[in-house]
Amino acid sequence: MTLDRRPITIVEIDVPTCTRTFGVAPCTASLSLSVPTKCYNSRKTCADVPNFNAGVTTLRFAKNQAGLPAGMTVFPALQSVSSIPSEINLSGIDPNTNALGRRARVSISLQDFAYHDTLTDKYQAERKTGAAQFSGVGYDPNRGSFFAKLASRQPYYVGWPLRVKTGYVGDALASMETASYVVSEWSGPNADGGVEIVAKDILDLADNVKAVAPAVSLGKLSLAMTAFDMSFTVTPTGIGAGYAASGRVCVGREIMIYTRSGDVFTITERGVDGTSISAHAASDAAQECLRYENQRLCDVIHDLLTSFGNVPLSYIDLPTWQAEEDDWLSGLTITATIAKSTGVRTLVGEICQLGVLIWPDQSAEAIRFRCNRPLLPGEPISTLTDDANILRGTAETELNEAQRVSTLLFFHGIRDPLGSMTDASNFDKSHAAVVSENLYGQEAYKSIFTRWFGRDGNENAAAVIATRLVTRYQDPPRKFSAKLDIKDRASVDLGLLVSVKSSLIQDASGQTSPTQMQVNSIEVSNDQVAFSAEGFASTGRFGFWMVDPQIDYASATADQ
Repeated sequence: MTLDRRPITIVEIDVPTCTRTFGVAPCTASLSLSVPTKCYNSRKTCADVPNFNAGVTTLRFAKNQAGLPAGMTVFPALQSVSSIPSEINLSGIDPNTNALGRRARVSISLQDFAYHDTLTDKYQAERKTGAAQFSGVGYDPNRGSFFAKLASRQPYYVGWPLRVKTGYVGDALASMETASYVVSEWSGPNADGGVEIVAKDILDLADNVKAVAPAVSLGKLSLAMTAFDMSFTVTPTGIGAGYAASGRVCVGREIMIYTRSGDVFTITERGVDGTSISAHAASDAAQECLRYENQRLCDVIHDLLTSFGNVPLSYIDLPTWQAEEDDWLSGLTITATIAKSTGVRTLVGEICQLGVLIWPDQSAEAIRFRCNRPLLPGEPISTLTDDANILRGTAETELNEAQRVSTLLFFHGIRDPLGSMTDASNFDKSHAAVVSENLYGQEAYKSIFTRWFGRDGNENAAAVIATRLVTRYQDPPRKFSAKLDIKDRASVDLGLLVSVKSSLIQDASGQTSPTQMQVNSIEVSNDQVAFSAEGFASTGRFGFWMVDPQIDYASATADQ
């Protein structure tokens, strides 16, 4: 029996690879002067793009050490892995980050190496004989280096799935702790053969520089339009197919409701959503608007992330999201017209300000959704204590004054969907939620501006959301960070509530008692789990409407 547990880290990258065979139906490619060599089953080298069919080749890298997994190719090219964990931020209360929090980030360093292309080139043997070349002249596939060749064959790396697996020699890959990312940056190889890859969590796909909603429209007015015209045609010819058959369109600073046939737009109403009817010049841009009307928050977030933000549908369990919202924000709907292309991260962050959290679960390859709420009756909660879980000397605590709120100003009832979304003068309504007694001797103001209650606003919803946030943040939340042994990995996860009992958190008498906190950051290594959590104050009482209104207190069961 050996007590030697040697840690191992394996980096996996899923590279899109065509499943077809060159020249075999349905692939119609053939060697010629214009196609001098067979493809490398990549989109960049494809000679029959309409029949390109993307599959996946998983490349695995580890440090050059004994005990690499058998039965698979693992390249011993890994030099180092360093990471920054994601961090959540309810309603954007913490001014140090935005409403979607901080993205998890991992930096991977690799070393280039000579490689014979056995795994990465389907026609490697034919390169040698010349059968893969129109000239018939063969060459040694061992020439060049792995990453230099990969960069030439596969330059479209942004968004590739990347996983960092940590465990011990002998562990099965499926049992290792896994953190999932998508590739964001790739550089090298440099003169020394170094390759640097930066990957971020799945929400990076919805970053403002990568995803906007609505998509940019390319049509322009073919002729000038007067203030009385009720139709227009877009140019160039055929561009109308890029618009919906009906909806809203923005020309200049005017929004109109239309139906479309080909390139011709028939206007049914002009100057909607608070905009003014005006004349427009030829070649003015016609931008299709994005309209949500009386929809759940979670449904709109889902649509923004999957329809515009490139997030795979498999990452979102929408029925679970809907059940969470139905329990805690029942009856709340949102309405908005997005009249100009806006970053998806910005739009989703605005919705999250209404009192919901979304965050990536990197182990499960999922995005979680949670309302600003206490625990449900009977909902499990992990307890972490100095004696049983928290590693000695790792605990730290502080009060975060930057998150305290004494007055929350909630602006709603948008005047102009083309105006500023952070200027109080562009909103007709506001609600102020104020703490009953501010004992801190200094005010702490927070403002929320939302387009998502439409032109009319929603005073009841604004009051509820603002009051919930002030109730939670009327005192500066206590930050607590510590490390746990890896055996306690199941006790903490991002976004979940935990009960912390530590000598660093005492009442006025010096007694320690469990304190409810929400985990807002977590980082897992081979043998430890580092986490930080924020105090979660849930005051007052709450209840649920009975499914059967005929049941009264006297006849109700214990569960009811």
